[in-house]
Amino acid sequence: MYEAYERATKTALGLAAVATALMLGRPAAAETIQYDPHDTVYYTYCYSHPVAARIKSGDSVVTKTRDASNDVFSPSDKTFSAKIDFAKVNPQTGPFYIEGAEPGDTLSVHLDSITPNRDWGWGASIPYFGALGPEFKTMMVTPPAPDRLFIWHFDQGRTVGTLELPNSKIGKIDVPLRPFFGTIGTAPAGKECISSLYPGPYGANMDFNEVVAGATLLFPVNEPGALLFIGDGHAAQGDGEIDGAAIEVSMDVKFTVNLIKGKKIAWPHLVSDTEIMSIGSTRPLIDALRLGCTDLVNWLVQDYGYEKYEAVELLGEAAKIKVANVVDPQYSVACAINKRYLPK
Repeated sequence: MYEAYERATKTALGLAAVATALMLGRPAAAETIQYDPHDTVYYTYCYSHPVAARIKSGDSVVTKTRDASNDVFSPSDKTFSAKIDFAKVNPQTGPFYIEGAEPGDTLSVHLDSITPNRDWGWGASIPYFGALGPEFKTMMVTPPAPDRLFIWHFDQGRTVGTLELPNSKIGKIDVPLRPFFGTIGTAPAGKECISSLYPGPYGANMDFNEVVAGATLLFPVNEPGALLFIGDGHAAQGDGEIDGAAIEVSMDVKFTVNLIKGKKIAWPHLVSDTEIMSIGSTRPLIDALRLGCTDLVNWLVQDYGYEKYEAVELLGEAAKIKVANVVDPQYSVACAINKRYLPK
């Protein structure tokens, strides 16, 4: 079980740290690393980027991220395309090198806090992008979506984002703020350098609105040090990120890492207070669903003692399917099961 692996790993690492500290005469304690990326961000998930910081299992990191536009917009802007540089979208903070991480291990990342660091965010209607109009992969004779930028203002007292809608009868709307990261993951396998817009087995741009503070994500380690990246902060987003953008905003974040040695996983996992989830990413959408659900079946068999087809029956009657994104170069779908179905 995930919890058992993490407890065992923490215990082993803790005992090793205590022994080392006793020998060196220093107290054993996890560290909190402060990292300010300044102008150093990356637009690919890649094994070769210079390391932002080297951290140990059990350490926490306090850092910040830019928004998906690379922070080029201001609240007075009206269009998306006028300022955007498509070579510099979806910037990532990192990579963070976790000492001792080797291919075949699993990296656990607990999101301690996620906080927008400004009082506004943006959404957009983007030509040739989004699930409800012609896009670059599915060109049609119908016209593209118009180029419009929507500026959302945050009311922290009510914990909502508000948007003026001058052309609609309602006039103004608000949505609850639920900050999360659209993009987080480790370096991909095979010495590949892949655009931060592409989700895959290593995580990255899954745009899954359950990646909130309090969640724990598990990623495969494909490269020495794991090389963790994080970015694409969203103040709120509906399922699927249908329009092609969430309420995009820069973030302050604190996360804590733990290394699970010798535990290999195929796809990202997410553990919330009530559920465990596997996240698959590919096209078409049905195959992303199959990846997520098959991986969850394997997880239930390997870590929780289920027989394979009894696990399939469980998913058939109790699984929740969560469409994370239907706009990225690969779609992402999470398959979830309530923790009540896990053995004690």
